[in-house]
Amino acid sequence: MTKSLSGKLAVVTGASRGIGRAIAEQLLAQGAEVVGTSTKAGGDFPKGCRHEAVRLDDPASVASFCRTVETLAPHILVNNAGVANPQTFEAIDDAEFRRVHEINLMAPMAICRAALPGMKRHGWGRIVNISSIWGPMSRVARSTYASSKAALDGMSGCLAAEAAPHGVLVNCVAPGFTETEMIKTIFPPDKRAALAKSVPMKRLAQPEEIAKAVVWLAGVQNGYVTGQNILVDGGLSRVRET
Repeated sequence: MTKSLSGKLAVVTGASRGIGRAIAEQLLAQGAEVVGTSTKAGGDFPKGCRHEAVRLDDPASVASFCRTVETLAPHILVNNAGVANPQTFEAIDDAEFRRVHEINLMAPMAICRAALPGMKRHGWGRIVNISSIWGPMSRVARSTYASSKAALDGMSGCLAAEAAPHGVLVNCVAPGFTETEMIKTIFPPDKRAALAKSVPMKRLAQPEEIAKAVVWLAGVQNGYVTGQNILVDGGLSRVRET
């Protein structure tokens, strides 16, 4: 059986763990060639995934990787890498605010810009930026993270409008609470259990469930969805229990 993404090249940032690794695995399963990034050389990438070490908080490293992306001319780009550092508003450290925005916003913007010319030449492209439910929603101590993800969503919508005439579709996927290393670092087990209770489905998402939405948006099945921020959150953002 022909795999739907045979002949397509995908770039996935943060592909050595969590959601990014699940995305890379599913793209590979669909026949795509995948280049993944991690901050560490030789990370735990899926079998068959080419990889590069990229420090996304280092503008020089990002610029170097962007030159690689221009040469690769991928058909698919997934900007998944991101960081979170909860701080109350009054405690926000300016340097940390800039670092989070460098990784969550500036790096994806630069990589999108590097990938776009090749996609235009192909006459076909798919960009999926991983945002967060804390873009459209609010939570205490999330100002730094939420502002970076809300800005990523806004940028993606504008890029979608510019890229659509060239056959390039641009969307965001906003995961809800997901079983990843990031959430385990931020929340101890009892807090994660409380988070799961707050979700209408009464559990956290698995990375593979987020990846399915990303891979559909990035695939040939998607021919008309662009400029959207798809929330994959088990109903958390829409359903409130009385």
